[in-house]
Amino acid sequence: MKILRFFKSDFFWLSLIFILALLLRFYQLGQVPSGFVNDEAAFGYNAYSLIQTGKDEFGKAWPIVFRSFGEGKLPVYFYLTIPAILLFGLTEFAVRLPSALFGSLTILLAYFLVKEISKNRLWALLTALILATMPWHIHFSRAAFETNVSVFWVALGSLFFFRFVKSSKSWQLIISLTSFTLAIFTYNALKIFIPLWLVYLVWQFRKKFKLPKVLFASAVIVAIPWLLLITARQSLNRFAGISIFNPQSAVMLTLEEKFRETRNQPLIIVRLLHNKPTAYVLDAYRRYASHFDSDYLFFSGDPLRPRYRVPGTGQALWFTFPFFFIGLYFLAKNRHWPILVWLLLAPLASSITFETPSALRSMLMVFPLAIAIGLGLTETVNRFRWISIPVFLIFNFSFFVYLDAYFVHAPVHEPYEWQGGYKELVNRVNELMPDYDKALITDSRGTAYIYFLFYNRYDPAQWQAQVLQAVTAPDKFGFTTMAHLDNLYFISETCPAKIPEDKVLYVCTQEINPFTGFSQVGKSINFDNGRPAFVLFESEKNSQ
Repeated sequence: MKILRFFKSDFFWLSLIFILALLLRFYQLGQVPSGFVNDEAAFGYNAYSLIQTGKDEFGKAWPIVFRSFGEGKLPVYFYLTIPAILLFGLTEFAVRLPSALFGSLTILLAYFLVKEISKNRLWALLTALILATMPWHIHFSRAAFETNVSVFWVALGSLFFFRFVKSSKSWQLIISLTSFTLAIFTYNALKIFIPLWLVYLVWQFRKKFKLPKVLFASAVIVAIPWLLLITARQSLNRFAGISIFNPQSAVMLTLEEKFRETRNQPLIIVRLLHNKPTAYVLDAYRRYASHFDSDYLFFSGDPLRPRYRVPGTGQALWFTFPFFFIGLYFLAKNRHWPILVWLLLAPLASSITFETPSALRSMLMVFPLAIAIGLGLTETVNRFRWISIPVFLIFNFSFFVYLDAYFVHAPVHEPYEWQGGYKELVNRVNELMPDYDKALITDSRGTAYIYFLFYNRYDPAQWQAQVLQAVTAPDKFGFTTMAHLDNLYFISETCPAKIPEDKVLYVCTQEINPFTGFSQVGKSINFDNGRPAFVLFESEKNSQ
């Protein structure tokens, strides 16, 4: 009987779900995705630099905002990477480990948060299962994405806030608010979400605790660090580069086009209909609504960035489409307003950027999305017991379709999005450079220097001594790169081989072949789909 009770227990089923989550997030973590994005290399090398020197790549001691690529990266993921590198060395696996680990732990938080608000064990277990198998969450757990870790902090903070509301225990409030602060210092979108979420929670439950105590704790633990962060100039660089208020966004261009089309209309009507406040509000509203498009959520995924989707797959399994809407109905019927508010607030930060819908910046949606789908499944199964087996079979089919898409098709589908080929390039250049005086390397894909630092485990102290002379001026979006590293020179063109010089190695992409006077050095370095990622050349005189 004890064994039978054990197999029926929440602990047993949650353990199975958690093991499944670990397998989905850790299996071949260092190899899949097969590329290694420049941001991942930056996390790894800066953490390595901190271990070796106590300073980041720019020579700043234990920074709160990292200058990396000129965008002002937030600190939490860098510091989480340090213990992983100490354990496993400077490898792709070590850099991705924090994301995979925190992504797996988020599955447990989904179970406990639902149990906290409902006591419904089936809903809690199904929510954990849905999140564990959700393509959106798996995808961002398998690479070094800060947004994935930020979901963990928000879930942890929300869980302990709900517990504090019931118990009034101060330590639970402290854990909650500290988690919210860590979320703010993990990913930029949380600088908008957390203040709004916390204000809502305080207002929603204001009658269930001593308001002055909560307001004081919130000010000290969350508001003051938040204010210090948002007023730091460097932390605003990323937002300035990607927001709809950037001159490069389409809003001003569209507005200018409207002005040209109005011709002889009265000026007061033109100003009334076509003005900046109206244009920006309508643009943000359109971008906000795009995050709730069913094709984006359940069938096609992120329409703009192939890196953030799996081919032929939505952000969630297509099987879950009807259960999401059923779940929304019952969330409203049972007055689970916090989950609905979370879902509504999650895309706000993404909505004021010019790449929408964005699976990256709106990833906070995964948690309420999983809760809603879990509730929809629960209500459906409870009302129609006969449907359980068909639901189970269809779920498994849709999930295996996704696994096939992720592990088989995704590596050869637009592999350049994951910036593959750099590891082999670094090794090839290392082997060849004794025969050359310098190398001109294409930087058309951006920040090639970071791969040479990462894969060569370049001495951080030596790099810090030359970094300020190597850094380039910011581009139109505020990003910077490096012009040189020792005798390696990084050129923005797709093929820097223009005029052949003796003792010079040229590295090009497959897009443009050099002019006459050059000969190829060895075989091309290919993506997983067999197409060339890099091609190396030298002067024909060298090859003779």
